[in-house]
Parts: sequence; structure tokens; C-alpha cells
Amino acid sequence: MIDIHCHILHNIDDGARTAEISLNMVRQAYAAGVRTLICTPHSPDSSASRHYSPALIRERTTALQQAADQAGIALTLLPGTEISFVPTVPQKLASKQILSLAGSRTVLIEMPVFAVDQRFLPVARQLIADGYTVVLAHPERYIYNSQDLHDLQTIHEAGVLFQVTAIAVDEPNSLTLFEHHLVDVVASDAHSDTYRPTAMRFAYDYVQGRFGEAMAQQLFVDTPQKLIAQ
Repeated sequence: MIDIHCHILHNIDDGARTAEISLNMVRQAYAAGVRTLICTPHSPDSSASRHYSPALIRERTTALQQAADQAGIALTLLPGTEISFVPTVPQKLASKQILSLAGSRTVLIEMPVFAVDQRFLPVARQLIADGYTVVLAHPERYIYNSQDLHDLQTIHEAGVLFQVTAIAVDEPNSLTLFEHHLVDVVASDAHSDTYRPTAMRFAYDYVQGRFGEAMAQQLFVDTPQKLIAQ
């Protein structure tokens, strides 16, 4: 499996607090079946961000890769960002203030948790026109009524891909997204080795059991691979 969303780098955001926790999360991801993982701390526009810079992300990713290698864990770690949506995201990407996923033309963006931001769609369309693939993080968190679902459908029809959170694949909002064919990839959004650990094995098994092996392969392997290869 490929996990494109994980807050595994220590002391950068609200994810792993220490390097030891980061390495524990590496072990857990590998045990769950993950073989490639994108390290995606929150961008500076998020209230959860602490010490973001592209250089720091790359440095911590390299250090964690070295620790994983020394521990004999065959997990590939790559740098990225969970970008907090602001209208200036295209400019921030162009000026290299924030990172795409693994140096690809794919960007992972989150909206405010309690709303579908009506400014998001025009910016997403601009990014797509600029050659980016836009992935919306945890869309299951944005559904509070039928209008929210309609807005998400409009965003998806514009070409934005949706990443559902692994631990939430069996929750009602996620099942609504599955029902409307609005799930393109599943990722962990793990923040810790204890209170928010990876749930990739649980999610894969659930999707495989409910929707079939082909769907599981697509959401956990094939689509993520295409996203980071762009």
C-alpha cells in the first residue's frame, strides 16, 4: 500500500512529538502493509503548524528514512505537505513555499473542517489548469447536509480527487461518498503511534470485504502510485 497522508515527522505540527514516536509510526505503517509513505505535515497557514519549511520537511524525511533503514524497515518515505486552503495556494506553490506530494504535480489540500469553503473550487480549477492534480483531504468531514454533498459533487466533477481517512471508511459520511462514487484514494492521516495511529490494514480489509479486491487495489495502491509518479 501507499499512504499519501501522514503526520509522521516529529515536532513540526500536531503529529508525532518525538523522533521515537516517528519511528514507531514507521513500524506500525509497515506492519499494516504500507510500503511507501508521504510525510505530510500541515502547511504554515494551518493552526496546527509549528515549524514548517520545505528544507525542514526534506531534512526530517531524510533523517527518518535513515532511522528506518537502520532498523531494517523497508519503507520508503517521501516529503510532502497537507496544504491548508487559502486563496493564495497557487502563488505559494509557484514560489516553492510549500511542497507537493513527493515532488510530483499532485497537491493534497484540506478545507476548514466544518464547512465546504466556497472559495475552494475556483482555486482548484486554477491549479488543475496549471497542471496540478488536486486531492481534497478527508471530504467525509465536510458533510453536514445535502447542500454540502452537492457542493462536494460539484468539486469532484471539476476534477478534484477525494481522499477518505482510513479510520473513517466505515462511517456514514464515508459510505455516502462511496455510494456516490466520490472516493478516489484512502490514506491514514495518522498523527501518532497511540491516539491517532495508522488504520490502513483495517481500511484495506474493510474496503476489500465490502467493495471487492479491485476497488481496494485501486484506492490503496494504483491511484496513489499514479499520483506520486506525475
